[in-house]
Amino acid sequence: MQKSRMGLSYAALAGLVLTLCLAAPSAARAATVGLAVGEPLKEAQDLSKAGKYADALRKVKTANALSGKTPYESFVIDDFAAFLNMKLKDYAAAAQAAEAALATGQVTDKERPERLKTLVQISYTAKNYGKVIAFAKQYQQAAGPDAEMQRLVTQAYYLQKDYPDAEASAKALTASQTAAGRKPDEAILQLWLSSAFYAQDKSGQQAALTALVENYSSPAYIGDLLNLVEADLGKSDRMSLEVFRLERAAGLLKTSDAYTEMAQLAIQLGLPGEARAVMAQGFAAGVLGGKNKSREQRLEAMAKQQAGQDEPALAATAGTSKARAALAEAYASYGKDDKAIALYKDVLAAAPRDADLVRLHLGQAYLVKGDVASARKSFAAVGDAKLAGLARLARLWIAVARSKN
Repeated sequence: MQKSRMGLSYAALAGLVLTLCLAAPSAARAATVGLAVGEPLKEAQDLSKAGKYADALRKVKTANALSGKTPYESFVIDDFAAFLNMKLKDYAAAAQAAEAALATGQVTDKERPERLKTLVQISYTAKNYGKVIAFAKQYQQAAGPDAEMQRLVTQAYYLQKDYPDAEASAKALTASQTAAGRKPDEAILQLWLSSAFYAQDKSGQQAALTALVENYSSPAYIGDLLNLVEADLGKSDRMSLEVFRLERAAGLLKTSDAYTEMAQLAIQLGLPGEARAVMAQGFAAGVLGGKNKSREQRLEAMAKQQAGQDEPALAATAGTSKARAALAEAYASYGKDDKAIALYKDVLAAAPRDADLVRLHLGQAYLVKGDVASARKSFAAVGDAKLAGLARLARLWIAVARSKN
């Protein structure tokens, strides 16, 4: 059964600091309105300056109730109402008033983009996500592409549970950031992943996790992507060991069962030296030695005994490429990285049928030795010609190598 590592941690959203642009109308503007409207607005302005926003809003409503107002007077009233509602933290009412002010036709083309941006921000605070999307699109039509507006649109789609559109928006924002030579926003990549998860889009999940792994090489992301890649590797002891190796390198081996299963697989595949090292690590980390201590000690003893017989018998042979690759893997399991690397390179020169697996193992040997550049080069050369998923596993090894720099 596939291990499930995916949780809701990758759905966390970045907080937003809203910079709101509304301001109370100036005395000069108030003087341009008629006397009937101007008197209650002047009273409202005085009350606002004194911090009496609720009383000021009542005066603004008195002005708004008058008939025969000019479009400019309506604009001033709505604009002032938006300001006061913001002060009173009634964001829904503030958004409604700001939208009404924009609809009066008194906003110039130059002022319009900033007004639209403010409407997006207030609407987001008011949790009116449909308005966020509508006004953000109007803003980008007026002012051009804007990463902050696209981020708010993406989050609005997500919060409306419109996961396909949230995924598409996050993907587009990531592409634009990448094209501009910027590192994609981690929060947007997480949102892309979460949207794909809820949309049951496995390819989208893999694409989002790949971007997270390539830009933020955390063990959690590597583990989540490995969970998806693992299914493409097929079911075999060999591929299970390869998965465990990556987990071990990434610091993802966390349970006693994982340590013992990896050690058992290594023994079954003729690598008692690797089994011995795995068990020693498990005991040193305090993961082993609990309720199953006796069984774990027996497994470690077996690994030590077999390794003690196997290691002295290792010798270079002139056998088949497969035999030489197995010998190189054995050398690597005992920490004899220079011998392993030389033999792997010799095997690759003969163009063996399983060259991709050999390249993967060569990269692992380089990484253990500390030659990160050569490790990444070897992993990148894995072309997935013979085994589905192996190239994607190699990409994960590149992420592990990147984290070692």
